[in-house]
Amino acid sequence: MRIKSILAILAFTLLTETGCTSDTDKKEGLIILENTEWTNQWVENTNDNSLPRLLLIGDSHVQQYYGFVKQELEGKFNFGRYTTSKCLGNPFLAKEIRTFLEQYPCDVIVFNNGLHGPEYPDSVYAAALPEIFKIFKEVQPTAKVIWVNTTPRRNPKNLTEFLPSVEHVKARNRYAKEYMEKHNIPIVDSWTLGYEHPEYYSGDGTHFNNEGKKAEAKGVAEAVMKVK
Repeated sequence: MRIKSILAILAFTLLTETGCTSDTDKKEGLIILENTEWTNQWVENTNDNSLPRLLLIGDSHVQQYYGFVKQELEGKFNFGRYTTSKCLGNPFLAKEIRTFLEQYPCDVIVFNNGLHGPEYPDSVYAAALPEIFKIFKEVQPTAKVIWVNTTPRRNPKNLTEFLPSVEHVKARNRYAKEYMEKHNIPIVDSWTLGYEHPEYYSGDGTHFNNEGKKAEAKGVAEAVMKVK
């Protein structure tokens, strides 16, 4: 963990303990960068309106199973994705998602975020959820939205073991579940998929192998067809 990240967390904790934290502080006052930041946008058949459009928004898991979702739903949708290392709580994530959605009208949005940004306090993550879903509603008011929860990370040296960060992911999934259930947003349970199937993981303990990607994609595709 870099010094500036530690200082950012200490500053946020001090504000919280002294009662000086506003909603703005929680959502916009904390920027913690990863060692490598990345964002990838890919939208296909942008001038074709003969099919509804499905946009997948998330992290590297989404980027890796995107092609398998296409295979599951080929001929039923046009496709696009926005994938990034930015975590809920990073103010630039909200701005980038808004810009992305303003460019590409869509009918279904599948959203996942939770694996990156482990240095962000879970309270900051939770506070950012309503903002993102407000953007979905403002920019694409008729789009159906689906949430995909976050997978656990495993020990690369022994895939039958979980990393300590599993508790952190559980907390984020609990926050997200509460929000989704309150607002009647469907949930794709990728957490259980990863929790029960160590054989779905690649050697890094974070990403899935092809069998796991296909299983993730199948769950997403089934949820999409239910809201279509």
